[in-house]
Amino acid sequence: MPLSDLDSKYSMKDLRRGPARTGKSVLDQYFGRSHEPHVDYFYGFLGLIYDGFNNIDALKKKMRVFFISSTRHLVVEETDVEEYLQFAKRNELINVEENGSITLTGKGKTLTESCYHTNSHTSYWMRIFFSEKTVMLGTALFLVILSSLKIILGIQLASQGMITEGFENFTDIIKIGIIGILSFKLKKDKLASIIIILLMMFTGGTMIWSGIDALFNPTPITPTIQSFLVGFFSMAINAGLMFLKGIVGRNSGNLSLLSDSKDSELNIKISFGVIIGLTFAIFRYYFVDAIVAIIIAIIIFKEGIEILVKLIVKKEDFDITEFRVVGDNIYYNHLTTYIFASIRRERLTRKKLFENFEEGLALGRNYYQGFADFFYNDLGKRIAENHLKKLIKDKYIEELDGELTLTHKGLKYLYKAKAKEFKSRANKIYEGVNIRSGQVYCIIFLITLVLLIVFANPINTWLNSF
Repeated sequence: MPLSDLDSKYSMKDLRRGPARTGKSVLDQYFGRSHEPHVDYFYGFLGLIYDGFNNIDALKKKMRVFFISSTRHLVVEETDVEEYLQFAKRNELINVEENGSITLTGKGKTLTESCYHTNSHTSYWMRIFFSEKTVMLGTALFLVILSSLKIILGIQLASQGMITEGFENFTDIIKIGIIGILSFKLKKDKLASIIIILLMMFTGGTMIWSGIDALFNPTPITPTIQSFLVGFFSMAINAGLMFLKGIVGRNSGNLSLLSDSKDSELNIKISFGVIIGLTFAIFRYYFVDAIVAIIIAIIIFKEGIEILVKLIVKKEDFDITEFRVVGDNIYYNHLTTYIFASIRRERLTRKKLFENFEEGLALGRNYYQGFADFFYNDLGKRIAENHLKKLIKDKYIEELDGELTLTHKGLKYLYKAKAKEFKSRANKIYEGVNIRSGQVYCIIFLITLVLLIVFANPINTWLNSF
């Protein structure tokens, strides 16, 4: 029975809750309590054996083209397959017969099925999280909270930048209504996108006006630790919304969500500008807040005009893949390194590269489900072709006698990515202790946050003592 046939055995309750206690204990043993079989290709190796690829040569042939977006592992080399084989033998997950045939042991089957169930369980929740409904509701909730905090604090501090940012966040709620009505209901996606970009530029106009006024009529700004915390909180929330809108917009082909992702990127710049203004206000340089606001407004106009040119001038010829957002990096970063590592490993023509990618992506979607492409169904040969053209244009790759080769620039990029891969793989090796640097940083961050809130008044007094 193919591994994918397990889907028919899972109820909605199974998908929501994930593997039972037995399956989780097996996952703990090999992946730690993180239960992350999607971080490398070892589970894919076991999955292929489960599905009847019992010869080492057949396994190597299949494994070398594997593609998933959720790992730093660039491509699977023959040495990686040998490593997986040794690890599986040492942990009694496979049996190797005298004729070289490889089969899973009972423990190996349990682990493989638990990995598949875990990926199905996580993909179930990812589909909900990466949905248009979730992104709209989540955006509305955070915008109400953020705008209220910024307007109140901005009035208290007399910070023109923070007040403007607060109202800008509040007007973003209108943009949600525009997306909901024009894009989702009336299917006027491009019109909704144009309106969102125009509103973004209107925000830039108000920032220029208020910035010039504040420049000629400077008002003292009172920096407080609360204002800095709200600024950083705003940057973090908008960064999350920027990625979420970008991913959901790309997956659904919704241009207005991609435009709104650009708007969240703008909000990050505004928050950063406010923090700069507050920092200089400590030393009584109040005019910096206004100057930074004007600079950000100019950036808004520049980006807004560039986007409008693409949307209006190109009309029906507009290709949505040309509209790049930060969330695209989740696909394109790994696609870049996959292409580079594939070219370095062997001589490849364009045709062979795309064939390998399509086969590897199909394998990734079969075994890793949502972690292969984060539900970007259009990811495929056409996207890879466009991306390769860009890499050739940017001088990372050259085509010689019909074969692809890496330039010095491409090799340098590849080796840097390879160094990150080995560092990531070393950190992922489970040795019975599951304390990660990320967890330590999180604890330090929480302790620091609590101390800043507790001692806010003494810190505010110190900030205003300069």
